[in-house]
Amino acid sequence: MEHRDEPAGVRTRRRGKALEQAIYGATLAELAAVGYAGMTMEGVAERAGTGKASLYRRWSSKRDLALDALRQALPDPREVALADSVREELMAALTVMSEVLAGQQAYPGVDMMGELFREPELMEAFRERVIEPRLRLIQAIVDRGVQRGEVTPEASSGLIARTGPALVILTFLLTGEAPAKRELSRIVDEILLPLLTGSAKATR
Repeated sequence: MEHRDEPAGVRTRRRGKALEQAIYGATLAELAAVGYAGMTMEGVAERAGTGKASLYRRWSSKRDLALDALRQALPDPREVALADSVREELMAALTVMSEVLAGQQAYPGVDMMGELFREPELMEAFRERVIEPRLRLIQAIVDRGVQRGEVTPEASSGLIARTGPALVILTFLLTGEAPAKRELSRIVDEILLPLLTGSAKATR
């Protein structure tokens, strides 16, 4: 017998993780459809096929729900595999960022950027819950490079660690497209590695 997806608004008996994932999916769909300003707990509940009470038992506000849904949709920073070199690890971390901006992850990051600039409170929470953990990932990569002797200790500042993600985002804002692999390689080889190694020109 052919299975058909239930239309939005039809309530199903889901609990625990299954219900939570359905709510996250509905939240992302609501954000993509109406933006943060138009998002309501009622709209999310209807899309998820559940009641508002299920949402309010878990989140006290739409801000908390939106942030958790966005964070959950992003790849876990801890999932970036360790490699044998700073270059490989930086490429892996920046590739994930680029894929998010390019829409290759289930995350409305592009649409949300404009919303964040209009909602200072949301921007601050987004920075704390989403951006900072990923900057710490880059810093951890740099610190491991120092331990392996690939990176000079003087170059292990937070400023340099933020340079890679900043360039990925800037490329997207200026061109409307996330940097491709070739551009990511240039960011790493021509900018980050020279800064991290203290050399005028990085060598692979």
